Amino acid sequence: MPKFEYQATDPEGRPVADVIEAESRMMATVKLREKGLHIQTLKQKSEDSVADHQPAQTHYSLLYPLRPVSVRSLSDFYAQLAELLEAGVPIHEATESLKGRVDRRLEGILAEITPKLGEGEDASEILAKHPQIFPGHIRAMLKAGETSGNLDQICSAIATQYQEEHNLQQKMRLPRIYYGLVLIVAILVAPFPGVIARGFSWYVDLCLMVLLPIIVGLAVLMQAGRVVAAVPRVKELLDDVIGALPWLAPFGMRAARARILQTMYILTRSGVDLPTSLNLAAQASGIRPMDAQLRIAAAQIREQVPVAQALTNCSALTDREKGALATAQQTGLYEDALRRLSEAATLERRNIINKLVIGGLVGFSLATAVPVAAALYFAYTAYINAILERAEEWMP
Repeated sequence: MPKFEYQATDPEGRPVADVIEAESRMMATVKLREKGLHIQTLKQKSEDSVADHQPAQTHYSLLYPLRPVSVRSLSDFYAQLAELLEAGVPIHEATESLKGRVDRRLEGILAEITPKLGEGEDASEILAKHPQIFPGHIRAMLKAGETSGNLDQICSAIATQYQEEHNLQQKMRLPRIYYGLVLIVAILVAPFPGVIARGFSWYVDLCLMVLLPIIVGLAVLMQAGRVVAAVPRVKELLDDVIGALPWLAPFGMRAARARILQTMYILTRSGVDLPTSLNLAAQASGIRPMDAQLRIAAAQIREQVPVAQALTNCSALTDREKGALATAQQTGLYEDALRRLSEAATLERRNIINKLVIGGLVGFSLATAVPVAAALYFAYTAYINAILERAEEWMP
């Protein structure tokens, strides 16, 4: 049976370090919780860890962004996994049960990881081989669930986030199709009046030789942009840029704060101390600047720096959230404070989705207004010129 090394504190706050045997990391966490211990670190002993002897090879495809696993499929996967775990099914049996019920690519990954989960390896570590399907912030949330013994709740939270993302995509799908067609029609309409002077065959040749290549080229550029934006180094750079722009940062940061506070709440409710929960939640943010700020704050709190002082320069959290955590340090009611903050952040994330829909509609309208206006201008000009060119022929 796998052995796990742990460092924890007992109910009186005294440090404890030892080794425990368990079927998996989650079961080790449950056993330690039953003893009343507050876990700080928990890792599988190196001699028992296959990962230490067989380094994971990352599976990365440049073409994945062109056909990713849909957010709806991911939402269904995590929702079903949460239900099975909540019912008490061991994680390796749960992943085995999900084969045939999920996306084909997810099914292949489940077939790969199920035996390793049965040997006691952590899902958050195994899934690092597939960073495009299981990005860092999702793996961090899974790690938090494994640490706290509440993996079912974490999976349920992830499922909810993906469902909300799916809802946003559905709301934006029709406007994207509509405005895309408007732009294509604008491109085709602009030179159409030239038919009067040059004939319909001229227009057909223009569409096939000039306009169609332009439309295809624009589509290819858009897809190439998706591929480039998904490259890890480029994505990190974009995160830094977006985080520095005050009119863009709030959109991504609200979702990140919801993940942070929800993860901290689940961890704290399970008895994890604040510095450890803050450090794990930092990874769940998915935004590099926020991750760095929260890690620094966690290290300072561990060194007995007051929460209010440690979070002073931490823009990852709002002033309201910092104040609530500072008050919780005085009262010792971190769980209650984080529950309220988590619920508020989740509500804000849902509100921002509605604002994104409205903003997207306005943005699409503005983005198409200029090309359409230009197309109408050129169409009108072409019409007048065509009339003038044929005027002599039509005059008696």
